[in-house]
Parts: sequence; C-alpha cells; structure tokens
Amino acid sequence: MTAVQSKPRARYAAKRDAIMAAATKVFADHGMNGFTLAAVAKRMDLHPVSLTYYFKRKEDLAAAVLHDTIARFARMLDEAETHATPAERLSAFVAAYFETRRRIAVGEEAALAPFSEVYLVEGEQKQPVIQSFEALYVRIGRLLKSDDTPWVSAPRRQGLARLVVNQLTWADTWLPSYEPQDYPRVAARLSDIMIGGLPAAGQPWPDGPLLPLGAPSAENDEVTRDRFLVAATMLINREGYHGASVDKISAELKVTKGSFYHHNADKDELAVACFGATFDLIDKAKREAGKAGANWTRLWLAVTSLGMLQAESAGGRLLRHHAMAAVPHAMRRQMLIRFQQTAHSFAGIISDGVADGSIRPVDPLLAAHAMMVTFNACLPIEPRRRPAVTTGVMEEYLRPALLGYFVK
Repeated sequence: MTAVQSKPRARYAAKRDAIMAAATKVFADHGMNGFTLAAVAKRMDLHPVSLTYYFKRKEDLAAAVLHDTIARFARMLDEAETHATPAERLSAFVAAYFETRRRIAVGEEAALAPFSEVYLVEGEQKQPVIQSFEALYVRIGRLLKSDDTPWVSAPRRQGLARLVVNQLTWADTWLPSYEPQDYPRVAARLSDIMIGGLPAAGQPWPDGPLLPLGAPSAENDEVTRDRFLVAATMLINREGYHGASVDKISAELKVTKGSFYHHNADKDELAVACFGATFDLIDKAKREAGKAGANWTRLWLAVTSLGMLQAESAGGRLLRHHAMAAVPHAMRRQMLIRFQQTAHSFAGIISDGVADGSIRPVDPLLAAHAMMVTFNACLPIEPRRRPAVTTGVMEEYLRPALLGYFVK
C-alpha cells in the first residue's frame, strides 16, 4: 500500500474512532432508547447524514460500541488466563480492568460502554452482541475453575462471574473519588475482598432466620401506588429506564394510562419513588440487623436478607443500580448521593467489625460497595422455576460472596 493510499484509510479510521468515542458517551448518558445517530452527530457538531457513511443505522453504531467494549474485556481476560491459580487469575483480571480505567482517566484510552442495556439492542445485531457478551461470563467463570477446588461448582462460577462484572462496572459510581495513580491499590484491595471474604478467622457462618423485608403481594385486584412501584421496579430492572415506558408499566398492571397518571405525576416521579423504596428497604435491613450481636453478624444479616429479597420477592425487589445509567442527570446526581451515603453507612458497620475483631482488616468503603453490589445484583429466581429453591442462591452465591469466592 502506498502512502497516498494509506492516508484516506487513516483518516477514515480516525473519524470512525471519534464517532465511536462520542457514541459511547451518548450511550452512557441516554441508554439504548435515547441513543440516536442525531444525538451522536450533535455531540460531534456534525450533520447526522455524515455519520451514515460509517454506520447506516443507529443499531449498527450501538452494536459496534458494545462489541468494542466486549473486545477490550476479552483482552483483559487474555492476560488473566495466563496465570496459574484461580485466585491469581481473578486478581490479574481485576488489575487489568482498573489499569484500563486508569488509562481512560488520563486520556490514553476511550471510555468503556456500559453493559446495563446490552440486551436491548435491536434488529439483526441483537444476537451477535448478546452471544459475545455471554461469552465473557463463560470465560470469567473459567478463571475460577480448578481441579484443586472442585466445590467451586458450575452454578457458583456462573453466579460469581456475573457478580465480578457487576463489581467492576459499579466502580463507575465511586472510582472518580480516587486519583488514577491509586487505581492499582484499589484493584488489589477489591481482589483481596473477593478472594479473602470479610469475617475474621474463626467467625462462623450465622445460621439464624433472615429479616422479613418487603410487602406481601396483595391478594385482590385493587390498583395501588405500591403496585405501580413494584411493576416499575421490575420493568426498569429488565428493560432499562427508557425501556420501561408508561405504556409498558400500565400494561403490566392491566390498567389505562389514565390510571397511571391518577396514581403518579409522571415516570420520572415514579422512578424517584422506586429508588426511594429501594433505599427504605436497605435502611430497614440495616436498622433491624443492628439489633444482632457482633458486627459480622449484623453485616451478614443485612446483606443476605436483602440478597434473598432481590432473588425471590414478588412484592418489593430493589431497583438495580444500573438503572441510573439512563435516568435524567438531576435525578442521577440525587440517587448517587444516596448510594454513597448508604455505602458509608455499611462501611461504618465494617469498620466497627474490624474494631471488635469479628471482621478481618479490609478497606471498609470498598468492602461496603462490594456488599451493596452483592445483594443488588442477586439474580431473581425465575417464576417458571417456582416453587423456588433458594438454597442455591444462599450457598452458591451469597455465601462465597461474603466468605470469599473459593471458600469450601
């Protein structure tokens, strides 16, 4: 290839990279339903038609952005897979992620796209994106596999692989409070929490009853504000903020849009109420767990009770943290403040546990964020699998999340 021929290709690649970078920011700010070629063009101060030379449809651009982020995660895994033991592989993967985030923070790499709405890609791009995304979970699960730890079963690896992704991507909410030069230390301390767990040596896994959280499902057909909260939470968790439209929320309850607006001012107001209900549930769990004994027991009781609520409740699940990815900015700031306040409250329990000897020395704030992700990201038990068998959620997910991923 001559120098004359290479210049147009280089310009094309540079322009395409610039479009991808702008599209990633639009995707992060507005979610799939707010993602358009016009929005990307506006961010670049271009006419939308000029983007169609590179991407014919918004679905093509959204898929390209997600495939790029998936490929970058795959490269992180390439390096992690060269290590010998599961703990070393997991630590290397976490370190590679935070090194990528450091490079992004100092302007050496483009931002990563959020995974929160990966299942909302439409058209012929949908299945390839989902298949690539699901392949990441398979590879992360393999990082945890070893003949020396046969008790780290396939169900445990599957659940923990998803937890790892959630732990890393949740860092979007708290990592800006750290300097980029400290990201390697953050990675090491988070890996230590994942691998070593939280209780001090000799502390038993508590075996008491969990807290009764959430409201029981109503046994009549009366449409109430609480039912709108439950329906909206479920839909936002499943389809993202923009995907959970007023029409869909109304259809979920088999009511008219008129009924929706009789009970709610608008969708934004309802979403704020959903977040409020989520924080109320967390506050109730912390308050009731505070009546238990040592701080390890209090932490266990709050986290496992909230985790099981998220897994099995039909009447009061928590709004998933990734719902913030596409909510209006004013609301997002308000919710982030509440999440940070909640994290500091859990950090206080963990700090007190280190002081009373029931929790081993860990970074309290990072451990608090890890615990919040643990119960928030707990996968719901599918209704078609009822009567629900919740033993697996506790044994294969919550127990290793608190005691350490490789605990026997």
